Amino acid sequence: MRRHQLLSALLLVVSCSSSAPKPGNGNIAGSAASGVGGVGGLTAGSSGSFAGGAGSTVMMTAGTGTVGGGMCTGLQCQVQRCVAGTTSISGKIYDPAGKNPIYNVVVYVPNEAVQPLKTGPSCDMCNDLYSGKPIAVALTDASGAFRINDAPSGTNIPLVIQVGRWRMQTKLANVTKCQDNPQPDKSLRLPKSHIEGDIPNIAISTGSADTLECLLARIGVDKAEYTPGTGAAGRIHIFQGAGPIGPNGPAPNTSPAAPMSAAALWNNLASLMPYDIVLLSCEGAETTVTLATEQAMHDYAAAGGRVFASHYHYAFFTTGPYSVENLATWTSGGSDLGTVFGDIVTQLPGGGAFPKGVAMKQWLTNVNALTNGRLPIMQARQNAVVMPANKPSQPWIVIAPGSMASGSTQYFSFNTPTNALPRPDGTQYCGRVVFSDLHVGAASSDMPVMPVPAECADADLSPQEKALEFMLFDLSSCVSPDDRPPAPPLLQ
Repeated sequence: MRRHQLLSALLLVVSCSSSAPKPGNGNIAGSAASGVGGVGGLTAGSSGSFAGGAGSTVMMTAGTGTVGGGMCTGLQCQVQRCVAGTTSISGKIYDPAGKNPIYNVVVYVPNEAVQPLKTGPSCDMCNDLYSGKPIAVALTDASGAFRINDAPSGTNIPLVIQVGRWRMQTKLANVTKCQDNPQPDKSLRLPKSHIEGDIPNIAISTGSADTLECLLARIGVDKAEYTPGTGAAGRIHIFQGAGPIGPNGPAPNTSPAAPMSAAALWNNLASLMPYDIVLLSCEGAETTVTLATEQAMHDYAAAGGRVFASHYHYAFFTTGPYSVENLATWTSGGSDLGTVFGDIVTQLPGGGAFPKGVAMKQWLTNVNALTNGRLPIMQARQNAVVMPANKPSQPWIVIAPGSMASGSTQYFSFNTPTNALPRPDGTQYCGRVVFSDLHVGAASSDMPVMPVPAECADADLSPQEKALEFMLFDLSSCVSPDDRPPAPPLLQ
């Protein structure tokens, strides 16, 4: 027996062939036999149930209700059941400068307000990064493109753009039901500053032979984010590493205010823990470390920290706790190999595809960084000579045959702790470490005798800097095993 219920707001029933509104009750059913589905909507504060026939279009516009027997709340109630196709949102996500599209960015529609992001290392499962109860989600591909299917329609639809702790929130003025809603090119990007979005808390040690701090400026991070040492003004914290003696004294390549030394950053775990990412620019000579220093960096990464170490910072890995973890066979020194060509690694050491390596090669092709399929590298170095067969590390770029020191690794990564056990979401790790023999400064016109960020040339990224941009956002992203492609977060 059919029970009638009192509706708290007018319920409109619209047939597929007519737009005239008609009053109805809280249950609407379409005819499966005729192929014409029921079409209906619940207004704010309403409740009711819907069962569409074949090819039906069903919408509930606010409040709570049920679709096909399941409860919905908020924007879930604006998800359409379309006659054909789906309501989708598509576009491309770019770096903060709006120049290069970015791979493996999560784009989603939240059903609730998103929550503030954590700061510092944490061993979260991937799904924990994405708050607001995502109800429609997609990942960008190697061209930076995404397509969210089964999205809610209506006005002022919220959209979250996120990779790791880089996060931008925006609203789409209108999403039309049962069709694709492409967003204008260059309209969606990662944030330039913590004022317009979220960016990671990043510590950078400077050096005379590399300018990793300038990579961030050239990918579009606002220079107002640069702050000395532990300062609170911005998210890019500059610590003075070894550098040349210039007109301003023994430490010229620093932020305008008095800096803190790099030793103050890495000499103990407590100093590292405020930062999501630590970038270590090549100092021009082998980094001075102690067992306590090496242990602090090891423990920071194991707790979920992210480390990018350039050239002479191999000192953190050749002795101390990392020296027994079979990362690589090392050689010391800094002989300049000149300009060489690098091959992008697309296979796992034990065989099978390396999904992110495949994506990196596609991405570098898309941004015109490769020459005849290979990456030109200026002032290459040779330090990770042999990658052990049974190792926790994954090479990404090796010097191509025909170049000096062919086969040497120019970039490799490993997830931490290296002895981690599987977790419920299938991932095994908390943090991530990168070693690179690529130098930012080798292909730029930066002036390291100037203060940071005035030293940074305002120029497009060189090919090897584009490779480092890809690496930086991968380092920032959710940590996942190397033998599987990234996965989008679960719908909630």
